[in-house]
Amino acid sequence: MARWGNRCAYCPALATHLDHVIPLSKGGTDTESNIVPACQHCNLSKGAKTLEEWSRAFREPPF
Repeated sequence: MARWGNRCAYCPALATHLDHVIPLSKGGTDTESNIVPACQHCNLSKGAKTLEEWSRAFREPPF
């Protein structure tokens, strides 16, 4: 979290969660290189989607 300044990796909000960039259910790992800080909104919105899948959910940039 400190490395990211306690900010979400996806938006400027404060991070309160940790997100697996590649979800565990899709072959991701529990390693530092696959985990980033995320705010509650982004983490719950992304869920078990990949970044590509999640980005398709936006009609316009989310922030």
